[in-house]
This record gives sequence, C-alpha cells and structure tokens, in this order.
Amino acid sequence: MGSYRWCRGGLVAVVTIVTGLLLFVGLAGQLHAAGLTYGTLHFEKSTHDFGEVFRGSQLTQTFRFVNKGPGPLTIQGVHAACNCTAVEVDRGRRYEPGQSGTIEVTLDTSDFVGNLVKTVTVISNERLLPDRTLTIRARVKSEIFADPPLLDFASIKPKTGESRTVRIRSAPGQQLEIKGLDFNDKVLTAQVTRDKDDWILTAQLLPEVAPGFLKDSIVVRNNSQHLPKLTIPVRGQVMSNFELAPSYLEFGSLGTTEGAQRTVTLRGSDTYKIVSMRGDMQINGQKVDQVASLLKLESVPPQNDLQQINVELKNASTRAGSVRGKIYIETTDPVQPELSVDFYALFR
Repeated sequence: MGSYRWCRGGLVAVVTIVTGLLLFVGLAGQLHAAGLTYGTLHFEKSTHDFGEVFRGSQLTQTFRFVNKGPGPLTIQGVHAACNCTAVEVDRGRRYEPGQSGTIEVTLDTSDFVGNLVKTVTVISNERLLPDRTLTIRARVKSEIFADPPLLDFASIKPKTGESRTVRIRSAPGQQLEIKGLDFNDKVLTAQVTRDKDDWILTAQLLPEVAPGFLKDSIVVRNNSQHLPKLTIPVRGQVMSNFELAPSYLEFGSLGTTEGAQRTVTLRGSDTYKIVSMRGDMQINGQKVDQVASLLKLESVPPQNDLQQINVELKNASTRAGSVRGKIYIETTDPVQPELSVDFYALFR
C-alpha cells in the first residue's frame, strides 16, 4: 500500500511537469506566431564557490551566457548585492540567436568573515523568464579582528565630546603591528595604544560635529598580508532639533510605469519651516538628469511639531537596473539647515 501511494505521487509529479512544459511551449508558440520573437537567456552555470579565502581578497568570476532563443536578446540591467559589483562585459550589445556574452562579478571581502553568499539579478528582454539570479559563495577567514567591529556612538547630544574604544588583535601565531591611522579630522580624533599583543583604538567626537546621522570610518594601517588596511566604520546619531523617520526608503522592484509611495515624518521645534525639497538619483551608477519626472515630493501642512512628506517614485525611465538616490530637505533651522534621506529601488 505504501509503495502504491508513492507511485501515485510520482505519476502526479510527472503529469504536473509535462503540463508546465506544454504551457511553456504553448506560450512560446503564440509569441512566435504573432511575430514577437525574443531571445532566451541561458547561463552555462549560475553559481560559483570560491572556497576558503582571506578577508581583503578581491574575488572575480565571469559567468558566460548564450542566447538560445529564436530572436534577439538584450541585457537590460544587472543588480548586485552589497559589496558586490556586476557588469555586462559588452554593455548594450544585441545578441542574436546562438551568440554568447559574459557577466563579470567582483566581490570585495574586506567587510566579511565567515560563510558568505551574494546574489546578482540579471534582467533581460526575455518575456517568459526576464529575471535570472547568479550566486557566488565563499568562506572568508581573517588575519586581523576588531572587537567590536563597529564604533557605535548611538544617540548622543552634540558638543559632549564622547569617546569609544575598539580592541584590535591578530590571528593566533601572528604579531600585529599598527603603522598608522587615517580618519576624518573634522569629525573626530583617534589614537592607538598597545595592550600586550593587542592594540586599543580610542576615538573621540569633536564638539563641533553637526547634528544628524554620523557615517564615517577609521582606516587602520597594519602589517597584515591580506588586509593591510582595516576599515572600522563609525556610526552614530548626533541629536538635534529634528527627528527624521525612517532614515532611508526602500521602494522595492518596480516594473515599467509602476509607482510606489512612501512617507517621511519630520518632528522638530515649532520655529522651523521647510524651504525646499529636491532629489538626486542614479540608475546603474549613471546620474539621472530629469529627476522630477520620476520622483515627486510633497509636504503636508504641519500639525504642531510634526511635518509629513509624501514621496512617490515612478518607473518612467527608459533604463532598467539598480536605483540609488537621496532626498534633500532644506529647512530654516540654523543648526541643521539641510536634512537628507537615502532611497533605493530596482527598475525592471
């Protein structure tokens, strides 16, 4: 009886697969009959494992694809995950049936330790499966460690001159030497002192740091073979008269002519006013000139100390790919005359 149930499940699976194939072939046939022939994107392999690598290594993998469809193929965009870049080697090329091309993926491992998985989305003009995913993996080990890995000042009041420390150590059996520090001397001061085999990094914010989100870094030059420049991020929120939420906007994936709306709230003293708002955008790293045609900003009349800003992003561009931008809000506040909010999206 158990064997019989297993066979039935197998038959159902086969029927489902055959039905899916017939539907796929049927749709392709309809497109061909209508004179709409498009390419079919086929990768020789869609995953690559670099194995064990040292932190700081720059990894590069080339993925080769072939147009196996009856019509022309174009790559409309390539979207890579954080710390990863991906480009079509022959950007903008039209691939005829049977022609091949490559996507080159580069990964910087400087900010990672342990098992690493990153994905790349390739968008083409293929009608049935326009999005394909490439995956790269690695196991990253390090010769040098920072504890904690981030200098976090959290939420602090301005002009307090608060300080934070980080312990820097090397892997067992190695002697760590620090050769110097590189940092923004308009934001903080930094110094290192030896503590037996380790080093203690102390950073202190300058009193004149402007209110807002603090995003900086300290580069520790050292004798590590693979990571001679250890970057320690510096983060914090220097408090001001304003509370801005959220700190960034994510619009997700937007198809052609699709739009999405988000809201930013601004809370502050009742003496400030919004003077103007503007936005900057990039698609696949290329600057967008007519931002106003894609991004609409509208402020709602304030209620007490709360100001609402409606943000609408619409995919009315002829380009597809990764969207990164920033919204600037100019105010009459003398301490913080300009605020900013980052936003992200994917145009398909």
